[in-house]
Amino acid sequence: MAYIVGISLAIGVSLFGTFTGFDRDRSFYPVMTVVIASIYELLSVMGGSTHALSLETIGFVAFALAAVVGFKTNLWIVVGALAGHGVFDLAHLHLIANPGVPVWWPAFCMTYDISAALYLAWLLNRSILSPTQPDHLNPQTGKSSDQPRFRHPIRPFVQRELDAGAAGKFGGDLSASFQKLERAHVLSQVSTREHVRVHWHMLVWAAQRQSAREIVGQIFRIVGAATKTAVSGAPPAPSA
Repeated sequence: MAYIVGISLAIGVSLFGTFTGFDRDRSFYPVMTVVIASIYELLSVMGGSTHALSLETIGFVAFALAAVVGFKTNLWIVVGALAGHGVFDLAHLHLIANPGVPVWWPAFCMTYDISAALYLAWLLNRSILSPTQPDHLNPQTGKSSDQPRFRHPIRPFVQRELDAGAAGKFGGDLSASFQKLERAHVLSQVSTREHVRVHWHMLVWAAQRQSAREIVGQIFRIVGAATKTAVSGAPPAPSA
């Protein structure tokens, strides 16, 4: 059960970060790494062991430093830190006697860490996230511009079709509006976040049409876009 919950929670949180756009900020996964690394310290306090706390602090500092270096230089280092913490979980019982650690925790934390590392690696490999600092840093100030980081280059084109598909621009003609949404859907399939976003607009369209069948269909397609796109590519395009 610990393995199933760890994998499910890691993928759920990562998909949530992608869908909401939280992971546009390169600090999302480094902060996740720091939080994960700090939990063993909390457990040592709960167990009342100062000796365990001192040892856990060494591990926390090491992973926190890796997260900072990865944030500053290359997110692949964060992938390594997350995966490395999974290995640390696997060996934890043999390294540190921490009375506050539940028996099931290392297994849960290991699967969470490895799953989050794999998801981040997938994002970097697909160029959905940039592993290094973005090119649009101001060379004079060293600060980034107002352009959101990690925004997929297809987003402006998808947004143009979504704007054009606003039902009001067609005098309430929902069929004409849906044609624009279909164009946005085709464009969006290279990006999990954009794919999910388009299906959300299609769900709104279905609600305006008061079509229970289409509403249910779009709900399933939102789930499919959030999972199947990330794993094996875009699901089949829906019919109007």
